[in-house]
Amino acid sequence: MSARLIATFLLGGIAAVDATPVAQTLLSQPLFTATILGALWGNLTLALEVGIVLQIMAASTLPVGARTPEDYAVGGVVGAGVALALGSQQPFEVSRNAGAMLGALAGMIGAVLGVPLIKWQRRRNEGLSRWCEDALARGDEGALAAAQWAGVALAFATGVCLTAVLVGGALRGLTWLAAHESLRLARAWTLAQPLWIGLGLAQLLNSFVQRRLTRAALFGISLLAGWLVLMMGSP
Repeated sequence: MSARLIATFLLGGIAAVDATPVAQTLLSQPLFTATILGALWGNLTLALEVGIVLQIMAASTLPVGARTPEDYAVGGVVGAGVALALGSQQPFEVSRNAGAMLGALAGMIGAVLGVPLIKWQRRRNEGLSRWCEDALARGDEGALAAAQWAGVALAFATGVCLTAVLVGGALRGLTWLAAHESLRLARAWTLAQPLWIGLGLAQLLNSFVQRRLTRAALFGISLLAGWLVLMMGSP
């Protein structure tokens, strides 16, 4: 296993920690982690192409009511990591575009699969809270710090394991596909990338411009027209 893969797994743990028990800064955002991974793997362009798509998808995912949003903190690391790992194995640009397509899909799937783990972590953290309250009532002044560090360790370990499983599984199952179906996947990426970005931006506009639906409708029509031109005009 290469050092770059190990660093990718560790970054997944760091992103998971930043997204839940500590700091909650921009470090857990897909565009930020993709930039780090792009520098690490030596392909910033490919990393940013995938990171922008996943960042837009993450920004358009809102925690409405009791709904748990998708885990794009880990999903962003998975998506960029898969794209970069697949791209590093292929010498041609079209093959790297195929890796971008597969990486974006892996990131989205990883974000969805992370939801049950987030719920599981919340239940564990609730148990830690009850233990901490009981310990403080008994006079244990170090219980609060112990509970906090336990939550950090749980989030980090979960992020590392989920990233390792998803990236490893994707590389094992998708390497052949990226090498032998690169032309089709590259064309799919050319069509899907602006569509994903546009749909995400449209959802953001709908969320922030609730009373100006005409502008949102015009944006959606322009998006659809541009996508149709790309699809019908592609060789």
